[in-house]
Amino acid sequence: MTHALDISLLSLSLFFLILLVPAAIFRYLGLGLNRNLVISFVRMGIQFSLVAVYLEYIFTLNSIALNLAWILVMLTAANVSILDRSGLAFRRFAVYTIPAHLLTLAGVLTAMLIVFDWEVLTRAQYLIPLAGMILGNILRTNVVALDRFHTELHRREDEYIQAVFLGASTREAVLPIVREACRAAVAPQLASVATMGLVALPGMMTGQILGGSSPVVAIKYQVLIMVGIFFSAAVSVFLAVVFSMRGAVDGWGRVV
Repeated sequence: MTHALDISLLSLSLFFLILLVPAAIFRYLGLGLNRNLVISFVRMGIQFSLVAVYLEYIFTLNSIALNLAWILVMLTAANVSILDRSGLAFRRFAVYTIPAHLLTLAGVLTAMLIVFDWEVLTRAQYLIPLAGMILGNILRTNVVALDRFHTELHRREDEYIQAVFLGASTREAVLPIVREACRAAVAPQLASVATMGLVALPGMMTGQILGGSSPVVAIKYQVLIMVGIFFSAAVSVFLAVVFSMRGAVDGWGRVV
């Protein structure tokens, strides 16, 4: 196996020209997305440039304290994005979602000690990419779950109040909405797992193969991360929805 071929900055810059095609489609359809397209890819380029610099620094230092501090930064940034996309106030709901996601991440990384020893798992080379993939998945699934839960809770407030008046506890009254929110977030994950390797070669596996790893080793890592990703999706969605319910319902059981 050989190492991945390097890509020149000029070639990578020229590759961006293919984005003119979707930009032309957006303009033709009048979608008004071209400004967002430019901003999104410029932001991506800046963010990845910064990532390249500080990851080189973090990987060189390989400090457990620095690694954990950076994971906390990633966790906070993920929660800012999740709550913003879900239409929820960060100051009001972060106190519920951050602990939910921190517990989920800690659970996944602890379980990975079955595969890696402590010294390996705490290396920046392993810890930060694994945590990043898990947090990225938490972000995607939690946006769906939290948006669905809080939107449906307000839309079906009369149904919720009726259930409470009939003697149901707050948790019993919101259970149908919790169930729908969790299903909406987790079902696509199950579909993705079921078709993995048949419909698509996932990113981690593809990256390792391009980097020169054996396909067998790459598949083992991909299976590991898919189990961790599905765990994080199911657990983080459930905890985030249940915890955030405290911010949506006051002490009198009223939707606020």
